[in-house]
Amino acid sequence: MLIFQHMTALIGWGGTVNFQEGWVYDQAADTYALDAEMAEKLRKANPEAFRNIVGRMLEANGRGFWKPDEEKLRELRALYDMADEELEGIRDKVS
Repeated sequence: MLIFQHMTALIGWGGTVNFQEGWVYDQAADTYALDAEMAEKLRKANPEAFRNIVGRMLEANGRGFWKPDEEKLRELRALYDMADEELEGIRDKVS
């Protein structure tokens, strides 16, 4: 299963059984989005999947499944915007 599919499943689980274990979302964010080396690898390999991963994290917050600190949330929003701009051709892609 791909990483973005895991995130989608996590959101589905959250909605189905009211799963709100913050540490799971924190660990996913820290591993796949906020670790600069991993984020670069993911963006290079599949920029759309990277955007979807970050988008699912933001969705978890928006749906009340996860309450990250404001700094983490700000960083995730910036990453999502950057990935979106890269996909839309507004920003140069990662080389």
